[in-house]
Amino acid sequence: MPSEPVSQPSLVRTGAKAGFAFAGSAIKGGLLGLVLGGGVFFFYLGQLHGPGNTAARAGGAGAFLALITSPPLLVAMLLLLFVAVYAMLGVRQGRAKAMQHLVAARGEAVSQRLAGAVAGRIEAMPRTHGTLQRAADWLSVDALSKQLAPVLGEGKAVRSVVAFVLNRLPLSEMLAEWQQGRAEHGEPVAGEGAAQDPALRALLTRRINETLQEMSTPSRKPLYIALGVHAALLGVGLWLVS
Repeated sequence: MPSEPVSQPSLVRTGAKAGFAFAGSAIKGGLLGLVLGGGVFFFYLGQLHGPGNTAARAGGAGAFLALITSPPLLVAMLLLLFVAVYAMLGVRQGRAKAMQHLVAARGEAVSQRLAGAVAGRIEAMPRTHGTLQRAADWLSVDALSKQLAPVLGEGKAVRSVVAFVLNRLPLSEMLAEWQQGRAEHGEPVAGEGAAQDPALRALLTRRINETLQEMSTPSRKPLYIALGVHAALLGVGLWLVS
């Protein structure tokens, strides 16, 4: 297995960059929620006393009862929820940016280590009635996380990366392709004294690296969807109180 490049940044430096990236995006999401979400909410509250809402202008208990059973108030409550929506989107974006720093600094090493660990377990996987047991029963997130500890350390972040990769890899298809290739060449399969297979490790390394890149790519699509829904909801609310 190739050794890690000496030019790789330290875990402390990588963790600091990832932490700052996460904090920055989370703060931006919170500010967007307060300014945009809160601003639109209070703007709409001012419109509830417009000419189209006579009950609200009447005042008293009758106005309150009319509002809590009216579509305009429902719209107001939904608009208020967007304060939390924008904050959560900021956290989501922050996680992706933090993972981007992690993958940029250690992605190659993580791919190689995780591919080697997965390949070793696949090659040692016992056979039942001529076929390999289910990969989900043989591959453990805990065990693989411990093998990645020298690269990423230990913690929930490491477990989440390993779990994400295992959930996204088409292991069944890859196992079938690997077994077929070895059978065609007359080589022993898992559990029958099979040696390390460089082809299996290369395949796993490539697919794991692709999965990590996908995981660490921030997407603005959820934000654009939220902005569109937010604007449409405000338009419906203004139409109801007009």
